Amino acid sequence: MQEQKNRNGIVYIQMSDANGMDRLMGDSRSEDVYPGIYVLRPKYAGQLIDNHLMLLKFDLTLFVFVQGRPDDYESEDLAYQHAETVVSEIVKHLQHDRFEYRNYLEFDSIRIEPVIYSTGVDAAYGYELKMKLGLAGNEVFC
Repeated sequence: MQEQKNRNGIVYIQMSDANGMDRLMGDSRSEDVYPGIYVLRPKYAGQLIDNHLMLLKFDLTLFVFVQGRPDDYESEDLAYQHAETVVSEIVKHLQHDRFEYRNYLEFDSIRIEPVIYSTGVDAAYGYELKMKLGLAGNEVFC
C-alpha cells in the first residue's frame, strides 16, 4: 500500500487490492482524504522490443474520488467536476511524458466512467480511469 499526502493538490493516494478501497472510505471519517486516488494493483506483462528494450505493459485501473453530500445535486455535480479535472490532469501528464519517451501510453486504451462510492453515511463521486501504459523495464531485469 502506498500513501501520499498533499502532492500536486491530491490529498490521498493509495494502491492496494480491491479491499483497500473500504479502508480509504473508512479513513474519510477521521481525516481529510479528498480528493483521493485509489489505484488497483496493475496486471502487467513484459514484451521485448527491437532486441534491446524490455517494455513492461501495465493494465491500470484508477479511481478518483471527491467527497459529496448524498442527495444534494449541486454537491454531486461539483464533486464530479473536480474528479474530472484530476483525471484530465493525470492523462495530460502521462501524454506529455509519452512525447518525451518516459512512458508508452496507449492513448486509444483510455476509458473513463463515472462512479459513486457510498457507505450509507459518506458518499464519494468520481471517475474510474482505465488505460494501458508501458514502461521501460530494462533496469528492473538487468
